[in-house]
Amino acid sequence: MAKPRHLFPSLLAKPLSLIPGRLHASLISNALNRLFARQIADGELDFMTGRYLQVEVMDASIRFTLCFDGRRLLAAGTGKSPDLIFRGNVHDFLLLASRKEDSDTLFFQRRLKIEGDTEMGLAIKNFLDAIEIESLPYHRLMDKFLNRGVRLYERVT
Repeated sequence: MAKPRHLFPSLLAKPLSLIPGRLHASLISNALNRLFARQIADGELDFMTGRYLQVEVMDASIRFTLCFDGRRLLAAGTGKSPDLIFRGNVHDFLLLASRKEDSDTLFFQRRLKIEGDTEMGLAIKNFLDAIEIESLPYHRLMDKFLNRGVRLYERVT
């Protein structure tokens, strides 16, 4: 297996790992609820109702869990066992979010990994792949931020 090209600096990972996962999840869930408001209203995330998704950003030592209550994504406590775990490094999540790499490539190269309910994993992957970026609020600002983030990240790692 090839060594990851870009790893998050351990000097920065340590402070991030001290932030409770619930706080990471709360910040992320609030942002995703705004970002996917139309999709949530249209029922596109109903397949996640009552289920738990754990996201692990391995090189940044970040782990958080989200759940969906039928109306919004919520930060979940650590006591719940996740139905699905997504694992990857900062660089690969940035590439996925910026659409510089497609999800199939990242999964087939084992740069992003899923563990658990593969049907749920496929549904999440299909949901993300089907999103038309131009339909999202603030898509221009997001594109600019993500593209600059990828370039900066690749320069400093």
